[in-house]
Amino acid sequence: MRKTRYQPTNSVKEPQKELVMSRHTVHYEVLNNWGDKDFPDRDWEIDVHASPEELQNFEKSGYLVREALFTGDGLERLREALDQLEKREYTVPPEPSSSKKSWGRVPRYLMDKDQAFLDLLKFPPTLSIARAMMGPLVRLRGLSARISYPNNEVQETPWHIHLRVISNPLPPWFSRPHCIDALIYLDDLNDETGPVALVPGSHEWLDKEPPAQSYEPAEGEMALCVKAGDVVMIHGNLWHRAMPTRSKKRRMLILSYTPSWLRKSPHGGPQPEDGLTKQFLGNATPEERMLLGLGGYS
Repeated sequence: MRKTRYQPTNSVKEPQKELVMSRHTVHYEVLNNWGDKDFPDRDWEIDVHASPEELQNFEKSGYLVREALFTGDGLERLREALDQLEKREYTVPPEPSSSKKSWGRVPRYLMDKDQAFLDLLKFPPTLSIARAMMGPLVRLRGLSARISYPNNEVQETPWHIHLRVISNPLPPWFSRPHCIDALIYLDDLNDETGPVALVPGSHEWLDKEPPAQSYEPAEGEMALCVKAGDVVMIHGNLWHRAMPTRSKKRRMLILSYTPSWLRKSPHGGPQPEDGLTKQFLGNATPEERMLLGLGGYS
């Protein structure tokens, strides 16, 4: 079995760790006695694509690596769909600049733009884990991408989190936001394309936030290198940053899950009016409608 490389950025490499995929079943009952016809099922039997121990480690560390979820034609289909979208939406090539840093390009609303992306709506290896961790009533906050390029402009991201709404101190009935982001890598993640750096356990730091616009190493950070087709699942408030893309293009999809009652992402401008999801919703099940943000809450 292929192994994933974990490299603390401020120390010698750790020994390689082997990840063994297994599955188990979780049962949930949603206490909803109104019997709403548009509400998803009351009883949920979830075939979780991870072991209980892996979920426990995910809860503690804030990240979980799933190897080779996309291979062969499945991986090439996503690559081709993103490359074609890039050609349609970005007619001008990136302009080199040595005076600033950039996130690269971040296309959004991908499920409205290609069937290959819409087919990820109920992708079991990630959706089952999201439901096991946050309950069965989850929605997709969005599917976006990040494309970074090796040119004179330094393309990397500063330390950040995705749900920046924590109050300090915490009010007595504070409702803590949770989000699971599945980072789907379409290229090998290494020193040439730019590893992802993260601080394990930082999603539990409710009394502090990452330093603004900081690209400097943080205490306890580690750099993670994976293969194309691997997925890194993180809690949305895990401190993380993308390290510089140096000599090879880097393509990544970001599949985000939240509880069904959380509002959709405010980023990316208006949703396409004639997108694929609009037609899809015409015959969607209550579960599918919930995943697209319609239903699953009171």
